[in-house]
Amino acid sequence: MKIGLFGGSFNPVHNTHMDVASGVVKRLGLDLVLFVPAGNPYHKKRGTMLPAELRLEMLHKAIDGFEELGVSDIDMVADGPTYTVHTLTEAAKRYPDDELFFIMGQDAFNSFVCWKDWEQIPLLANIIAVSRPKADDGDMRALLRSVFEGIVNISDNVWKVEGGKSIYIIDDFDFRISSTFVRETWEAGKDVAPHVPAAVATFIKEHEEELKKYWL
Repeated sequence: MKIGLFGGSFNPVHNTHMDVASGVVKRLGLDLVLFVPAGNPYHKKRGTMLPAELRLEMLHKAIDGFEELGVSDIDMVADGPTYTVHTLTEAAKRYPDDELFFIMGQDAFNSFVCWKDWEQIPLLANIIAVSRPKADDGDMRALLRSVFEGIVNISDNVWKVEGGKSIYIIDDFDFRISSTFVRETWEAGKDVAPHVPAAVATFIKEHEEELKKYWL
């Protein structure tokens, strides 16, 4: 199978997350996309971060009814800070017979070379880089040429890393919603239902008192 790994805080999961996951399945013929919620993301402030269990529960509610989407606890059960290279190494152990695809946004991709053992990542999984509206995806192409010696452009928006996997650039997804926007909307007392899956909106409403401990 072709399995996509979509990592993030998902604090909370929102409609753009869902659109990207489903869109990647359709565009690249993936069989499954797994949301991988971070347990202890080293680069995120903990103040507004919901406990992993709450974020995981929202993800399960969000994907209900989507056969091509799933949730993985790889990062949640990890000891200490989670790094992508460790996530992919563990995923390769869990899915030894499957082809892995790691999904990231352009902001993450632009800082890719600052990640722990970043050179190993395209050896462990294919990379799918998706850009925000009006983002200069040409910057991503320039970055590819500068950091990967011998990389080859094999087709439109598809690159092959020497001795490794492929890198796909998708430059027309809509990234208008962010988790920060959803939290700020909720904090302002406005309805978040237009921005998150219906089951997640219900969950947020039912757990309002608990969320106040983190989002206010």
